[in-house]
Parts: sequence; C-alpha cells; structure tokens
Amino acid sequence: MNTLPLAFISAASAMIIGQCWKVISPVFRGKPPIIRNALQSGGMPSSHTAAAASLALTAGFSEGFNSSVFAVALVLTAVIAHDAVRVRGSINTIINILRKVAPQEILDEEDTLPETIGHSVKEVTAGFVLAGIVAAVFRVFFIL
Repeated sequence: MNTLPLAFISAASAMIIGQCWKVISPVFRGKPPIIRNALQSGGMPSSHTAAAASLALTAGFSEGFNSSVFAVALVLTAVIAHDAVRVRGSINTIINILRKVAPQEILDEEDTLPETIGHSVKEVTAGFVLAGIVAAVFRVFFIL
C-alpha cells in the first residue's frame, strides 16, 4: 500500500497545527493573537520537529518500525531536532550578545535581527508530543 500521501498529510497537519498554536497561544495569556508568528521560526512548539516526527511515526505505523522508510524518517527527525536546539539555538545566543554589545545606532538602522530562530529543549519536546498526538490520530482514523 502506498502510504506516502498519508505520511505527508500527517507531517503537514502537525506543521500547520504547530504554527497555528503559535498564533493563538498569546490569547491564553490575555493578549491578542500574533499573526506574524505563523511565518516565523522558533517558539512553542517546534513545528519542524513536529512535522518530521509525525512523518516518522506515521511511516512506522503504516510501513512497520523495522522498515527503511521509518529509518530514513527517524534520522531526518533526529537531524531536525538537533538543528533546532543546538545550531539555531547557538544563533539565538549570538544575536543576544550582539544586541548587548552593538551600538544602538547600528541596531536602529539594521532592523534585521530576529527575536528567535532556534528552540529550547522544551519547545522541541512539545513538538514531539504534538507529533505523537497527530500520528496517533492518523493511526486510529486512517491506517487500517
């Protein structure tokens, strides 16, 4: 059975749910929704991790957890999660240091430093939890 579309839809669903959560989560803190969060990197949860992990889990449920498809998706998920925390997280640290040491005139002229790029371990973990929920829903309703 060809399950590529199902795995893709699962991954896309996890990504969309994660990005929508970033938009509406301020409402739960008494603030208005922040639409621009839908297109920014970083934040809770890690949508990239959620998408990759959902892809891996859906592939595992449909093709078997000993399949090559699952193995490839699992490696992809590990790379994405590592990148989100370690590599992009390091960029966050550099940006914060730059904001402290750069002259204010330069920071005013160059309004290109993003607020966040990477993720904390908690945000990546939330991405894994979201992936588990999405993949479980797909397992129950779509994978026979």
